[in-house]
Amino acid sequence: MILTLKLSISGARGIVGESLTPDVLESVLRAYANFVSKGKILLGRDTRPSGEAIKNFVAGYLMLTGFDVVDCGLLPTPTLALCVKHSEACGGIAITASHNPPEWNALKLFDSNGLYLPMEFWSGISEHGDKVEFADYEHVGKLSRCEDCVEKHIEKVLGLPYVDVDAIRAREFFVAYDGVGGVAPKAVLELLSKFGAKVVAVGTAMDGVFLHDPEPKPENLSQLSELVRTVDADIGFATDPDGDRLTLVDEKGVPLSEELTLVLAAWQFLENERSDIVVNLSTSTLIDWLSGKFGVRVHRAPVGEFWVSKKMLELGAKIGGEGNGGVIVLDVHPVRDSLTAVALILSLLARTGKRLSEIVLSLPRMFMVKSKVTFSGDFKKVCNEIVKRFPHKTENFDDGVWLGFENGFLHVRQSNTEPVVRIIAESTEESEAERIVFEAKKIVEKHSRS
Repeated sequence: MILTLKLSISGARGIVGESLTPDVLESVLRAYANFVSKGKILLGRDTRPSGEAIKNFVAGYLMLTGFDVVDCGLLPTPTLALCVKHSEACGGIAITASHNPPEWNALKLFDSNGLYLPMEFWSGISEHGDKVEFADYEHVGKLSRCEDCVEKHIEKVLGLPYVDVDAIRAREFFVAYDGVGGVAPKAVLELLSKFGAKVVAVGTAMDGVFLHDPEPKPENLSQLSELVRTVDADIGFATDPDGDRLTLVDEKGVPLSEELTLVLAAWQFLENERSDIVVNLSTSTLIDWLSGKFGVRVHRAPVGEFWVSKKMLELGAKIGGEGNGGVIVLDVHPVRDSLTAVALILSLLARTGKRLSEIVLSLPRMFMVKSKVTFSGDFKKVCNEIVKRFPHKTENFDDGVWLGFENGFLHVRQSNTEPVVRIIAESTEESEAERIVFEAKKIVEKHSRS
């Protein structure tokens, strides 16, 4: 059971009834109730079958500890985070396991600024959760509902100076969309309607029945690819179950690497406004090519949305994200946001007048290879040998070891949620990326205790 309960800076995840049990939920909520100031807390959830029951459990517990609760219903995670920031709430909880299978669920916890709680909360969760003071009958919290969160989010996106609404409308885009059965369709379809796009869609029932593996990766988008080809759409969009990641299919029905989402969105942003870019260490060096094109710098952070957002706020970098299809724009909110990504990419197509495949062909061709090794050993020895083995130009030890090469990188890091080491290499030659991963994997295996 313990192996499927995953605590990380973005929340507590587990299999419902196995590792995510009422006892686990109560321990997390007890710590949260002691950590945030008293006030109102916004709740939102994705479409998983367990979501309604968990939401009711969470709402009841918080009200009994004296918090007012605002039930925002089915809501994308970035929409909830944005509304927490602008509603004077003391916090927010998204009930979603993101791209995990439907038997999983999770609590994603936000502070009063709509940001994930700091590492101090999770590392000291036992200290925060020793006991909680319940309210007496006169001070039990009140329950209310919010119906306009999506509208507020869309209004924010439409007001961005680098989103050209008129140009998008003039193109009269034909969009194919795969909502996978998650919570994003209502918001995405409403945004596309504001852009005057014609849309044909699958997975929009928001019923929690996932059409396929819910992670928005090219290998999971065969249905969307076929749809694009069948209806001759201009572009295909796919979101994950909680709406914070976006993957693309071009007009020929070719699913694109999720690494390209941030590159293309940042391209549109930088054409209108200069800013440094923050990405995680595993993100494609295509972003470095883009930064060179516009004369800005790339800053790398440890893997995880929290760390990217934190560095963006520290540096004042207005654009950033992760190579998993996550785009973060500070002018909206410092979380990954598929709605902002949709708007930026349609603006790029409208401004250039080009097809998506044409724009992609103009990018340098990079090959990324990934692997992982079950690991139990001294990871410092792994890092030391990796550094000695591979000649490199730059190095970074913020999250495992990252080595920058002339034409790519190698990133070797320990997972935060399972006993594995992840290995990612990128190069202009696929065979070179494969060679680097193969040799790095041998080093990791050598230092792993059997």
